[in-house]
Amino acid sequence: MKMKRIVRLVNLYPPYIVGGNEMLTHDIEEALRARGYEVHAITARGRKLDGLPFVHQAFHYSLDERDAIFLGGRSLTLLELFRHHVFAPSTYRNVRRLVRRLRPDLILVDNLYMASAAPLLAVRDAPCPVIAQVADRWLLFILRDWGLVLRPQTLMGRLFVNAVRAVIQRPIARRVRIDGIVTVSNFIRDLYIRSGFPPEIIETHYLGINTHVFRPGPEHPLGDPVRLLFAGSLWEGKGPQVAIRALRILSRMEGMPRFRLDLFGDGAEGFKQYLRRLIRDEGVEDQVVFHGFVPWPELVRAMHEADIFVFPSVWEEPFAITPLQAMGCGLPVIATTTGGTPEGFRDGETALLIPPNDPAALATAIVRLVQDPELRQRLRENGIREAYTRWRFEAYVDRLVDFYQRVFERWWREHTHADCADRA
Repeated sequence: MKMKRIVRLVNLYPPYIVGGNEMLTHDIEEALRARGYEVHAITARGRKLDGLPFVHQAFHYSLDERDAIFLGGRSLTLLELFRHHVFAPSTYRNVRRLVRRLRPDLILVDNLYMASAAPLLAVRDAPCPVIAQVADRWLLFILRDWGLVLRPQTLMGRLFVNAVRAVIQRPIARRVRIDGIVTVSNFIRDLYIRSGFPPEIIETHYLGINTHVFRPGPEHPLGDPVRLLFAGSLWEGKGPQVAIRALRILSRMEGMPRFRLDLFGDGAEGFKQYLRRLIRDEGVEDQVVFHGFVPWPELVRAMHEADIFVFPSVWEEPFAITPLQAMGCGLPVIATTTGGTPEGFRDGETALLIPPNDPAALATAIVRLVQDPELRQRLRENGIREAYTRWRFEAYVDRLVDFYQRVFERWWREHTHADCADRA
């Protein structure tokens, strides 16, 4: 028996995006369609989604308020926080109705952060398997502890969060059914296993990049100034502030060339204002350029023109796609050792790995690359080779489809046997 129709539950849907994850999961959706699957997306409301085929607007919030909801543009009320992180009745009803009408062979849940557990609960009785794809902790937030997101500071806030978790969130979690989980790294897989999810349903499948898009650029000598490129969401966890502080250290070194830092990505306005103040305080106003969020082709052009890719992530990064994309473009990569990032690189061979939140270590790694052309060449050649042998998007989709099919077949075997037993 083969899958034919897939329904995908997702919190954000292009053109409403926060980072590369939304673009990647949309690419997966398109790849599945190219392989003959009928794929439907169930997401939130948004004017830009009106009329799009196979896109169903069902979640309780509007994606036209993306900045307010996902980027901290305004403070949410307690009722809004409950609906976003615990349960939204209208989302539950809408998703349940749609799934009954669409009758999928498989349900994929890509990310429900800010969409609550309602969509998962709505598909509990669906006559098909449910697979969650987790690139971070979103499933823990909505099924284990919504306080991990809110982190209340007052006693009353903590009491409220604990009460909701005990009385509402945990009972909901016990009713949710998940038949398979795909994680982006062993770091995330181990995190979910430690949190009580059954290891037998969890597999790690590393991300892939489109090597037709993220292809090597022409070799060129170091620029003047040397161009450092950062690409990612602009928030503290991704570490753009570390790159700015490293830039100040570099500017004070004698005998070094000039440097420029290009920041690609978007984030909350408050954090961007903090970065601008930091740039001013560090005295590097003429060395930093904000580009905002750009389409893949524009990012590729920037990578081809850059000299070094910096990924100074501070938080426990699950597994990022942008350093792989930079490798595919032939850029030498500097990344931190947090979370699942080290699973994608060999220090000194495909990237330079440094401790997190250490501007001096980042500056030192940059100096190494500037002063050692053989090291730059080795990282470039090895990175390009691994991009084509280990990180191809087509191979990644092959692995995902294989996992989907195995979960699908296992689910049908178990339910066929259960039906036979009931009839006996």
